[in-house]
Amino acid sequence: MPRPSPRSSLPVRFAVVALGAAAAAMASRWAIHREVTAEEPSLAATPSPAEKAHADLHVRYAEARLRLAQANLAKAEDLARLAPGQVNDLERASLRRRIDVLERHVASTRAQPHGNGFLLARSAVETAAHQADMELTSAQAANARQAGTVSAPTLRQLEAAADLAHARLAIWDDPSFLDSPLQVMQMQIDQLADEVFELIHRFENQFSADRR
Repeated sequence: MPRPSPRSSLPVRFAVVALGAAAAAMASRWAIHREVTAEEPSLAATPSPAEKAHADLHVRYAEARLRLAQANLAKAEDLARLAPGQVNDLERASLRRRIDVLERHVASTRAQPHGNGFLLARSAVETAAHQADMELTSAQAANARQAGTVSAPTLRQLEAAADLAHARLAIWDDPSFLDSPLQVMQMQIDQLADEVFELIHRFENQFSADRR
């Protein structure tokens, strides 16, 4: 099976650097915002027209992200129906997971248009842990029905992924974690790196599969 050219994954690898820098910048801004807003009084019960317009824009943005995720899932399911095997269950589960996270984002943004980035990040981690549990349970059930359906290396990988997901969730739920902007930044970078390297892996495997 031919392997992809090193150049084929260069755009994705450059994304690791760019997204890592973006995560660091966002975490830094989050820390500054946290320090500043801790000393500021809360907004008035009746927001000004400018504040309302700004809040409405945040809600519009969150809702647009959700609609796009829903459209992506609908397209994937349509493709799976027309050409079985083109979209696997794991990919569709990932799309549903994103919708779950973004639905929470929309709800939290409607309730609190500003400063809900931490809630969104934690929701993503919680949903990822749930997804990891489901994938591990599904693999164990498959092996219970017929031994060897899921290989031992794959099972160990799923177990490690579930353990990591729950450890990550425990960190986000640790009150002391909230008081350390540097830890928040490092965790966001770690999560981003895991997701991007998973994207690279899928991209390279898809490239090989298309050339079989």
